[in-house]
Amino acid sequence: MNGDVRSIAFLVHDTRPEAGELAVKATAAAEDRGLNVARWEPGLELGDVDVLIGIGGDGTLLQAASLAVDADLPVVGINLGSVGYLADIEPESLDAMLDGLVAGSLEESRRMTVAVETGDGRVWHGINDVVLDKVVSRRLVQISVEISGRYFTSYRADAIIVATPLGSTAYSLSAGGPVLDPALEALILTPVAPHSLLSRSIVLAPTAEVRCTVALDRAVRINVDGRDAATLGEGDQVTIRRGEPCVTFLSLGAHPFPQAVRHQFGLDHA
Repeated sequence: MNGDVRSIAFLVHDTRPEAGELAVKATAAAEDRGLNVARWEPGLELGDVDVLIGIGGDGTLLQAASLAVDADLPVVGINLGSVGYLADIEPESLDAMLDGLVAGSLEESRRMTVAVETGDGRVWHGINDVVLDKVVSRRLVQISVEISGRYFTSYRADAIIVATPLGSTAYSLSAGGPVLDPALEALILTPVAPHSLLSRSIVLAPTAEVRCTVALDRAVRINVDGRDAATLGEGDQVTIRRGEPCVTFLSLGAHPFPQAVRHQFGLDHA
């Protein structure tokens, strides 16, 4: 990362007082270093911003990362959450992070995204995952899956997840999926509570395309990084593939992947 950062914006968790307090402190510290500072709110144009900084937990950083991808900006996460797998800078490292921004010495990591496209041409991008989820809680959905143009199987399940390696520690993990190093490039296909002999995740090449067809008259919801995108009916198709944009994270580089997993999932004393 070069050292020409002049303007930053903070995206702050809006229901946590400690996030607001840290944002005030961070704003003063950034301005002391000659940086222009803005507070993100809906409608704020990011055209003059060089770096977007999320203050909160992983959910806040996901929101910041989604905005940053659209604006072609790098993103930093300051962790106030209980896990902080994505937001890996702790509040006590605020000054070191800002010094690194000014000096251009922060470590840069580019991570793949995932995209879902409906039959009418609408496209959404996710940092963590795309989920095809049942709408009616007591009824399974049936989804026929093709992989790279060839029929694979038909799942009767609560949902199907297609995750990035970065998203492997989110919903996919809770459904029994593997943990992947986020530096890898792959797509992880995980069924949720399937009524099928094939209940395990499948790790696919990043070039794979997963085409899903709703095979029963039961509504299916598209969920991207925890946000509802659209609802599908019987016969509707979606294609899930690697997203064109990457998301760029900046960090102090203090937490290699195995150590980050060990710390964030409470294995330090195991």
